[in-house]
Amino acid sequence: MLRFYITLWISKFAMWVYKLRGQERNDRPGLLAFKLCPDFLRYIKKPPIVITITGTNGKSTTSALINNKLVEEGYKVSFNDWGANLYAGFALNLMRCVNIFNKSTYDVSVLEADERTLDVSMGQIEPNYILVTNICKDSLRRNGHPEFIFDIVDRTFDILGDKTTAILNANDPISSQLAKKSKRVFYGMTDINANPFENVVKDIAVCPNCGEMIRYNYRLYRHLGDFYCPNCDFKTPEIKYYAKSVDLEGRKMTIEENGEDFEYPLISDAVFNSFNVLSCIAVLRELSKSKEEIAKFLETQQVTKIRETCVEYNGIKYYTYGAKSQNISAASTVFEYMAKEPSDKNVVFLLDELQDKNHPTETLTWLYETDYEFLNSPNIKKIIVGGHMFLNHKLRLLLAGIPEEKIICVESESEIPNYVDTEGIEKVYVLFEIDCVTKARNMRDAIVEKAKEGAR
Repeated sequence: MLRFYITLWISKFAMWVYKLRGQERNDRPGLLAFKLCPDFLRYIKKPPIVITITGTNGKSTTSALINNKLVEEGYKVSFNDWGANLYAGFALNLMRCVNIFNKSTYDVSVLEADERTLDVSMGQIEPNYILVTNICKDSLRRNGHPEFIFDIVDRTFDILGDKTTAILNANDPISSQLAKKSKRVFYGMTDINANPFENVVKDIAVCPNCGEMIRYNYRLYRHLGDFYCPNCDFKTPEIKYYAKSVDLEGRKMTIEENGEDFEYPLISDAVFNSFNVLSCIAVLRELSKSKEEIAKFLETQQVTKIRETCVEYNGIKYYTYGAKSQNISAASTVFEYMAKEPSDKNVVFLLDELQDKNHPTETLTWLYETDYEFLNSPNIKKIIVGGHMFLNHKLRLLLAGIPEEKIICVESESEIPNYVDTEGIEKVYVLFEIDCVTKARNMRDAIVEKAKEGAR
């Protein structure tokens, strides 16, 4: 314990120094704590409530909603909202919650957690709740295969046992099988006539019990839906928080809970964001927050600015829209949304990760597992591709059957605004890798400024 306290004092001093420098979100003090005391997360005092949000997609939006609601209610919350969702971020998050005597001074810790290292970190933290949004195909370099990630997350619940409540997506045939030794609560959704496209890659195709092909009464997107095996009892589990009607256009959904219906607002017209709201409601209801207060809160919320922003000029809406490159399911889901969103639009590709320049060959694999075919839609009038991988993207777009005249390749990204239309379209979407939020906003602003110049 002496080692822990020395580490705590040194790391909190480092945290204070970074705060003085205006860098209180820098997670280096957390990394320092982990290096000095590998069991730091085990010994540090936790707040009365610790909520972990993990899964392939939806972590940031869902955890932000949960945090915002708790802060609104007056809770003192520590939230790693700067994206540090590994050991260092957890250590910094929890250091904020204690004084130099390791006494808790916060009410809640909200931890967005990368699923890749969940077993080691959460085994030490022992959260009260773990929400799993979904498990889908992700980056080959980081996460390998969904079954590999499933094993890590399931091992986490085996370690925690009944100490932790698992809040799971009943419509996901992968993650809904987690935590069989823990208390489990399921949320899910009815058939909303989503008519999802067929994906190039199937995240799960056969029953994990008997190997028979999985069938669906309906699908919502990717492999999520009301599933069953015709040969055994593998099927969608019983749902506590059931979205029995979802109106994407009207941005509202009705959730049946213990036989009673209640209507909640939605923050977006996208199916995947409806799941984010539904999972947030499930967590807040497990915390005994009232339905009325949750609904009132959701009326004030929108998709986090890290994922989506919008400005309007001269009748055209200009968006930045997160589409994680190398994350096959995330990018494909956004591409499907682009096709189904009915407005006539231009789409700008900024889907290069910073680290790709050091590993240029690995990144090519995700291009051919991602559903570029979805972008072959008549309402997408032009696709403008920039970045150092622009020719790779062009080849994949051509192989997806997209007419070459629709594809504009620009080696110098500064030239992109010159090719964006200002007539005959309603929206422009700048799709960007989430590590490059500022870059995407700068590009959007440059496009808008070019439109203003053309209007003078």
